[in-house]
Amino acid sequence: MKRKAGQAPSRSAEVRNTALVPVNRSEPNAPAPIRVEASRVPEHKSAPKSSGKSTSMSTRPATKSASKAAPKSGSQSAKNAAKRSKGKKKKGKTGLIVAIVAVAVLLLGAGGFYGYLYYTGYFKPHVEVTMADGSVSKLKAEDVYAELSQGANTFYPGTFINNVDVSGMTVDEATAAVTQSLKDAKSPVDVNYNLKLDGKVYPLDFSDAKFEYNTKEVVENAFAQHRALDETDYMSIIDVFNYKEQLKNNPVNYETSYTVAIDGVSEKVHAILDPLVEEYSTVKDAEIGEFNPDTKEFTITPEETGMTIDIDGAVEKINELFANKEYTGSVVVPSIVKEPEITTEKIKANFGLIGEHSTKASNNANRNNNLNQACKNINGTILKPGEEFSFNKVVGQRTTANGFKEATVILGGQYEQGLGGGVCQVSSTLYNAVLKSDLKITKRSAHAWPSDYVLEGLDATVNWPDLDFKFKNDTDYQIIVVMWFESKDRTVHAQIYGKRLPDEQTIVLRSECVGSTAAGKTEYVEDKTLEVGKTKVVRQAHKGLTIKTYKIWQDKDGKEVKRDFITTTTYGSYGKKINVGTKKSDGTYATIDKTTGEVIGTASPTPAPTKKADPTQGPAQPTTPPKPTDPPKPTDPPPKPTDPPPKPTDPPPKPTDPPPKPTDPPPPENNEGG
Repeated sequence: MKRKAGQAPSRSAEVRNTALVPVNRSEPNAPAPIRVEASRVPEHKSAPKSSGKSTSMSTRPATKSASKAAPKSGSQSAKNAAKRSKGKKKKGKTGLIVAIVAVAVLLLGAGGFYGYLYYTGYFKPHVEVTMADGSVSKLKAEDVYAELSQGANTFYPGTFINNVDVSGMTVDEATAAVTQSLKDAKSPVDVNYNLKLDGKVYPLDFSDAKFEYNTKEVVENAFAQHRALDETDYMSIIDVFNYKEQLKNNPVNYETSYTVAIDGVSEKVHAILDPLVEEYSTVKDAEIGEFNPDTKEFTITPEETGMTIDIDGAVEKINELFANKEYTGSVVVPSIVKEPEITTEKIKANFGLIGEHSTKASNNANRNNNLNQACKNINGTILKPGEEFSFNKVVGQRTTANGFKEATVILGGQYEQGLGGGVCQVSSTLYNAVLKSDLKITKRSAHAWPSDYVLEGLDATVNWPDLDFKFKNDTDYQIIVVMWFESKDRTVHAQIYGKRLPDEQTIVLRSECVGSTAAGKTEYVEDKTLEVGKTKVVRQAHKGLTIKTYKIWQDKDGKEVKRDFITTTTYGSYGKKINVGTKKSDGTYATIDKTTGEVIGTASPTPAPTKKADPTQGPAQPTTPPKPTDPPKPTDPPPKPTDPPPKPTDPPPKPTDPPPKPTDPPPPENNEGG
């Protein structure tokens, strides 16, 4: 317990010996435990207490004895004895006084010495401490505490934080110094992630990563180490003093820790992978790379697999690395492989000739030139699945610049001359080949009457730019269109290559007439480009027809498997059309009877005779011709034609024969047909 100043410890008080725990228990060279003692108060014998009675010896027994021994008569010996007794009595008083004085002096000396010891703190608690050099000293506890109190608000010498010497600094000063050192230092780690996809590496940019340090916590914790809280807590005082002394030779360094903050992981991953989604998700089927129409050989571009990219899965993996404090790493982007439907092996096994058709042409040079040119423009056309073929787009406008010439065309229900005449035979031949290949027809028009180079109901007429023939590749393979004109036998050929029909089946075409009407009456038309008496058949008579067409599916042995209806084609009824010449030699025009074709007003003026030349008068002079006679009045009966009109039963020229050359200018270039 505490003592008041100047109070000596009680004799019965027990003095404690306390052992101190080592300062650094974890260090092998830490000093051995040292003992702390409070100094024992010296024991002194106090002076005897006075009883209040005389300290001189009692003489009564002695007198009695003496009286007994002395003679009754006053002898000398008795006197001497009495004298000796008196002297002894006096001497005893003196000794007692001396003894009292001596005790008093002794007590005064002991009290002064005790006061001196008390004043110098001899009786105050002492502690045994270990100095920096390893020696043990016994010091007053209050002196040690006072020394420690002088640096109570600053760090002990030998204290470092992140290798920054904070000795003598306050907590705030140390916090500022350590914080500044962290700002000046480079980032403790590099946040370096990348994505791997299909063998390629895509780095992520986390240069904006933020680092948060526990600087304040570490500084405060370092400062709180080994601080004396109570001046009477001697064990704490010894611990702090020993720790402070040891720091002089063994400095202590405290390290801060950090946390990393990264923002926008999802946004950064999406920024890299989003543009790749379409590229990688697209599956490329194997396809025909090049096709040689002459050799019928083709090359195959191999298929490419695609993949579905799991972007959210990649974000999750980056976050997992970060949560595990793995700040560097690669993440393989999760994906699902998508296989193509058409492979090289499938093409080799299933690709080939599907359907073909050929037609015979006439011996007309211009017309056959047009057939050959149209075939060349079409030959080798490749259609991807879902693509549509347009005859007008592929062949182009029929012009002289594009290699076409004038030939007979059917226009407005009659034969005409036009650039590209004959190309309808190409479109019709292709139409039949497409039907045999079981492809989808999207646009087709029939002629005014059936063509003689294909079955009734299986023709397809075209005209630039509005009358077109179209079909669509509705298969999952490419379609290759091969066409050529064989000049040796004047034959138009069309072939379709693609995915073969199932089970080696083939398709043949059939047409069926389900109705007909008679041809119309013969029609006579004035033709001012023809001289009177000449005629030109511009259309043969044609019956009206209703035709149904079918696709007959046959197995490899030629047996019918099924029959598919194609379409119903209706051809109009036409009468024969004959142009009758009305141009007279005098520049005037006659008229005709449109029901019979007879020419009206065909009389020609008589030419004036020429005057014979007179050899003496020089060259003969022409005479003035007579004025033409007035035409007959309408009331006059018309003169009979000098030539009978052609009979309607005369066979018209075949469309394949070369037509007569027109006397009028050629029609515009966009008036061609088949």
